Amino acid sequence: EKGRKAHPNQKPTALMARCIAIIGDRARTIADPYMGSGSTGIAAIEAGRGFVGIELDPHYFDVARRRLGEALARRAAL
Repeated sequence: EKGRKAHPNQKPTALMARCIAIIGDRARTIADPYMGSGSTGIAAIEAGRGFVGIELDPHYFDVARRRLGEALARRAAL
């Protein structure tokens, strides 16, 4: 992120983190049927939640997979 968008409709990870926080502890796994670049998944990982994402476009799926892998690596390093 840091000023660069990987997807034309990319949401800030901080916004998605706030949305997940509103849900509270009721949802242990977050699902995003329109994953795009994976911002919701990153927010879920950072919150210690499970994540299931679906993306039709192979390019954006690869972008999300890379970003989610990086988020998982950062979480594992904690």
